Amino acid sequence: GRHGGVGGDEVQPPPTIPPGPSSPRAVRVLLDTGNQAAASPGRRPQGAECFPACHPQNGFCEDDNVCRCQPGWQGPLCDQCVTFPGCVNGLCVEPWQCICDDGWDGNLCDIDVRACASTPCANNGTCVNLDSGHYECSCAPGFSGKDCQKKDGPCVINGSPCQHGGTCVDDEGRASHASCLCPPGFSGNFCEIVANSCTPNPCENQGICTDIGGDFRCRCPAGFVDKTCSRPVSNCASDPCLNGGTCLQHTQAICFTVLGVLTSLVVLGTVGIVFLHKCEAWLSHLRYHRVLRQKKDLLLHYNSGEDLAVNILFPEKLDMATFSKEAGEDDI
Repeated sequence: GRHGGVGGDEVQPPPTIPPGPSSPRAVRVLLDTGNQAAASPGRRPQGAECFPACHPQNGFCEDDNVCRCQPGWQGPLCDQCVTFPGCVNGLCVEPWQCICDDGWDGNLCDIDVRACASTPCANNGTCVNLDSGHYECSCAPGFSGKDCQKKDGPCVINGSPCQHGGTCVDDEGRASHASCLCPPGFSGNFCEIVANSCTPNPCENQGICTDIGGDFRCRCPAGFVDKTCSRPVSNCASDPCLNGGTCLQHTQAICFTVLGVLTSLVVLGTVGIVFLHKCEAWLSHLRYHRVLRQKKDLLLHYNSGEDLAVNILFPEKLDMATFSKEAGEDDI
């Protein structure tokens, strides 16, 4: 049902109500709050008729079909009460009342109490509606939290034992003893131990760690950089390519010089062709000298003492060689 607001048994206009309009032709329904003597029940000018009739107690027929209402009443027939000035979310049964609608409270029905309608406060907490439409809980002894859902445990009863900014936790009051959640750089039951930042070693690739009080510094081996020695040094950082070469970053520096490569190919090709020609000539001479020696030895072996003349044809020229049994091999 409706509740709150203002109201009473006596129908008295509040002192803040201003006088009503004075032009009966401009406004068909008039509210006279200043001259009650002119608004006596049943009085109407002679010859004036109102149909339907004005409310017999709340107004009178002032002119044809014009009702002048008693203070606190309004409407075409003066049968509607006037609410208390400033009433926001309420109505009236008698003049100057402000009976609040459901979900609203206060003298002017301007306090929203719908936030507490769902009874959000647990463990016998008391819900208090705020003017903003929100609520807050007033918790019973031994409970805390926004909705009084947290039982006071060791962290609340005994205070936090945690050092260095550690957070006290007790499973929302259900734990028998408190424990500490330590920030980075601290350890121990109460966060009382300053942790070694180098344990475990954060430096990668066999970097050497140095603790600097809550932080660390890595001395990286050759070829690695970054805070934890995790990034390989670019092989092109030292600009190793000469003669206009372009360094391409892979697992090692690759120097590529177009002119140098082409020159090398031309030189190697030329040398290869010359070497092949010379090699073939050398092998040919070696083969013919071997045949010549074999023929000479054969002729000398079967010679009976007379001189012999043998014609030997070489690939590049014709030559004549004379062999005798007395001739030495050095003469050939």
